[in-house]
Amino acid sequence: MNGPGKPPERPAGAGRPLRRRRPRAAGQPGTDLDAPRSIGGSLDEYLASQGLLGMRTLGEIVACWAGVVGEDVAAHAQPRSLDGTELVVGVDHPGWATQLGFLSAAICDRLADQLGYRAVETVRTHVDARFRLN
Repeated sequence: MNGPGKPPERPAGAGRPLRRRRPRAAGQPGTDLDAPRSIGGSLDEYLASQGLLGMRTLGEIVACWAGVVGEDVAAHAQPRSLDGTELVVGVDHPGWATQLGFLSAAICDRLADQLGYRAVETVRTHVDARFRLN
C-alpha cells in the first residue's frame, strides 16, 4: 500500500519499451531481417515475385541503347519489350529492320558488355507506326 506523498506502484514491466518480434522469412529459420541488404537485390526479389524482373532489364537496355547501337541507329530504332531473352525493337522504316537484322549478333554482344550479363540472345524487329522521331 502507498503512503502519503509516495507515487503509486507501477505494474511489473511498465515504463520499459516494448520489444516486438519480427517474423522470420518463410523457409529461412534464423533469418535476420534487420541485416543490411543491397537495394538492387531487394528490388530484384520484389520484381521477380511480381513477374516483372524483365522490366528492370528492359529499363537498363533502354538506358544504354544509344551507346550500344549508336546515335544514328537509335534515332530510328527503339527497344519496345523483352520477351525472355528476345529483345523486340520498333523501327520507323523497313530498311532499319533489315539493318538491325544484320547487326543482331553484335547488338547482343554489346548489350552483354554494357549490362555485365547476357540478357539478350536474339533481336526481333518490327515496323512501328507509332514510332516518333524526337
